[in-house]
Amino acid sequence: MKTATASRRKRSGQSDKVEDTSLTTFSSDLLTPEEERELLTSFWDCKSELVRVLLRHFPNELRAVRPPLEPWPMAQFIREHCTAVRRDVNAVRRLHDRYVHYKHRLASANIRLAAHVAKRFRHHSLAYSDLLQEAVCGLMQAIDRFDVSHGTRLATYATWWIRQTLQIAVARQSHLVSLSPHHLQELGLLQQESEALAHGGKHLPSPQELASRTGSSLEHLTHLQTATRTPVSLNAVLDDDSDFKLTEAMPDTGTLVMQENNERQEALGFLMENLRPRERKVLDLRFGLTGNGTHSLRQIGHLLRISKERVRQIQNRALEKLKANAERVGWEPTLLLE
Repeated sequence: MKTATASRRKRSGQSDKVEDTSLTTFSSDLLTPEEERELLTSFWDCKSELVRVLLRHFPNELRAVRPPLEPWPMAQFIREHCTAVRRDVNAVRRLHDRYVHYKHRLASANIRLAAHVAKRFRHHSLAYSDLLQEAVCGLMQAIDRFDVSHGTRLATYATWWIRQTLQIAVARQSHLVSLSPHHLQELGLLQQESEALAHGGKHLPSPQELASRTGSSLEHLTHLQTATRTPVSLNAVLDDDSDFKLTEAMPDTGTLVMQENNERQEALGFLMENLRPRERKVLDLRFGLTGNGTHSLRQIGHLLRISKERVRQIQNRALEKLKANAERVGWEPTLLLE
């Protein structure tokens, strides 16, 4: 009985220890080059051992997707195949906990770098919290991709990945029109040239000056500036001293279109009164003037018991009369049949 109780306490202590490891708050203190090198070496050894243990315990399932001994393929392999079910194996769980521990310690030591790079993108329309989150994602990707044998500092390698992740996030989310990172770089160059010209000449540069300084065409420059223009809410107040909104200054296009249609119908009805009954009937069936749908010449001929050619003659004669009557009263003939 005492042995079973001790065994349960031992297992409970192990689970608590694992849980404490996953909930550890890591220090953001910078690592010395020696500490960073030691931690990266331990991280690489743990990653390699975790891949080997997974392949050893699940050979039939994972042998076909065995990754090469490179940092990024191995990190993807662990992310996809080290599932919660496979972590029930004690050896896999212990190695995975160490793997996560090393990775989070490296990220915490370089979190200031991610925040510093994210601040450079604050002039875009993304919130700083979103920028910081994207920067941390770039940092975690850099940790997964870093090769300890290259002999460089992790911060030097991670800076590029953090900046790349932020550029992609800004290009996708900061504008209504999705831009590529290449276009985002062009916008940054345009902003730098604009600030330089403004400080040097004490005036805002014209689009022609910016185009000549950057080597871009005026059309391309205008296109970029239009795509990145800040959107304005339709509920925005035009004047701070009043409650007059932008929606109240916009024309009601639906009402204008309805009014034009009513005027066209009235004009057409007035001109149709000067036609013979058969001519009005043919035009009505042919063009659906009363909302009954259009008909072919053959269908109209069958309804009126006349030939198709006779229907065409009546139609042409009626249209000529309509055009003549419209010109006589000063209306545009094409307006009636649009």
